[in-house]
Amino acid sequence: MALRRPLLLLLRLLLVLLPLLRDWGARAQLQGRTSLVIHNVTRADKGIYRCEVVAPEDVNIGAEININLTVHVKPVAPKCRVPPSVPVGKSATLHCQEKEGFPEPTYSWYRNADSLPADSRSNPKFQNSSFTVNSKTGTLAFTEVHKGDTGRYYCIATNNVGSAKCEEQQMEVYDLNIAGIVGGILVVLAVLSLITVGICCAYRKGFFVHNKQNGN
Repeated sequence: MALRRPLLLLLRLLLVLLPLLRDWGARAQLQGRTSLVIHNVTRADKGIYRCEVVAPEDVNIGAEININLTVHVKPVAPKCRVPPSVPVGKSATLHCQEKEGFPEPTYSWYRNADSLPADSRSNPKFQNSSFTVNSKTGTLAFTEVHKGDTGRYYCIATNNVGSAKCEEQQMEVYDLNIAGIVGGILVVLAVLSLITVGICCAYRKGFFVHNKQNGN
């Protein structure tokens, strides 16, 4: 009688887990008569597992227990987006995102290996900057960039299993050459003015009329 109970329990486990065992392949196996061992656990293995116990020669379930399996996954290297160049005084947003880790990771940003605070105003070292870091969304937002914000940026995604880092990317902050831009615009306007004056003079002298008559 004592042997029949674990055998019946083993049979019940096999019937419940057979479809899953086919999907798992060699990764899962029944150990002893009551234990299920899953090797190389993946995020897809999460879910509710049920164990049923029945008495010998009884088709009714005597007892059952549900086990909610949560699989924690270490983050992979996040994807970072850093603008390569930004003019002084303009806003800029750097993005960091990781979708594999569980629980969802938090994010931290670094510039030239220096950890950036959640708000630049909270640290005297960054008093000449104006940025905020959102650890939940992974964004680093500058309201107004300065020359000192030039550097190599990278992000680290972290959860209770581990962390991962994206590749460093350079962001250059450059001065706008206002005088050069204004000068270029003036040159273009001057050229357009000369072309307009030339066309008007040609019409007055009848150049286009003369060419039209020759063409007829």
